[in-house]
Amino acid sequence: MRWFIVPGLLLFACALSASAQPAKTASPLPALPDGGTWDKLPPPKKPPLPDWAKVFAGPLPKTTAKMLELDYLHREKNPLGARLAARIRWTVADALDSKYGRAVAKADLDRAELVARPPTEDEAAALAFAKKLTLEGHAITDSEFAALLKRFSPEQVTAIVHTVACANFQNRIALALGVKGEDPIAPPVATQFDLDAAKVKAPERPSWDDLKSVKAGGISVRVEWGKDGFDEVNAAMDRQKERTLRVPLPSDAAIDKLPPRERDSAKRILWNTVSAGYQPELTRAWFACLYAYYEESKVDRVFTNSMFWVVTRTNDCFY
Repeated sequence: MRWFIVPGLLLFACALSASAQPAKTASPLPALPDGGTWDKLPPPKKPPLPDWAKVFAGPLPKTTAKMLELDYLHREKNPLGARLAARIRWTVADALDSKYGRAVAKADLDRAELVARPPTEDEAAALAFAKKLTLEGHAITDSEFAALLKRFSPEQVTAIVHTVACANFQNRIALALGVKGEDPIAPPVATQFDLDAAKVKAPERPSWDDLKSVKAGGISVRVEWGKDGFDEVNAAMDRQKERTLRVPLPSDAAIDKLPPRERDSAKRILWNTVSAGYQPELTRAWFACLYAYYEESKVDRVFTNSMFWVVTRTNDCFY
């Protein structure tokens, strides 16, 4: 689980209704019961939990807590509103053929009694963008992005990108780990976890020196990266830096309102300038997951950066 954060992060950088039942196949990873899962998490301890949290709480309890907060924010407090946010998440899940993701989005629409209402023209445009960003984000053109900006404000477009990215993040993890869906679908967990007061801790990790000695038969699938070598990739990156921004940068006043750590990052990294400037809460919740994960996973940065490179090349993402 050292590498799980990579897919969602890449989707942030690259962009700038039928029902389905949860999968019934058994997960290859052990899932704890509700009570056992809450024992692994920081206080407080109450509501029913989604199956993915029961799988994650053992190896990554603090990360799971922050992922539950991120899940709640996107499902209950999304700045796009309940209907568009859930439909975007359904569209992403459908593009990835995630039965669990479709079921969760459908359950949220049902709870809000919104499932029967057809999408507006603006919503349909956002859903088409969400599907293309999920399947071939590199192919989104400047004109397509400009058309979306004519329908939605920069704040809303940034929220759309974040919602698509988070939905990809959650669905790809569930698919990769074979997490089965709970039935009925658990509602969002409206809990703020106090990690500073938490006494929970992740299990000890094997040392990377031990892992280096593991023998394997090699990859079974050939990754097609095209013919570009290191020099060609660097040249493409230079061309990317010279391009005109698709979305206007937020005002200096918006950046100055951020806490010091967020403000410093927003001034150094352009995608973070847009994200934190227009949607600080969504960005903050994402980074809370990332920081908790780094703390618990004892991640080897050379390994994760290598994974980042593999995913970047596979997705044909300039970042």
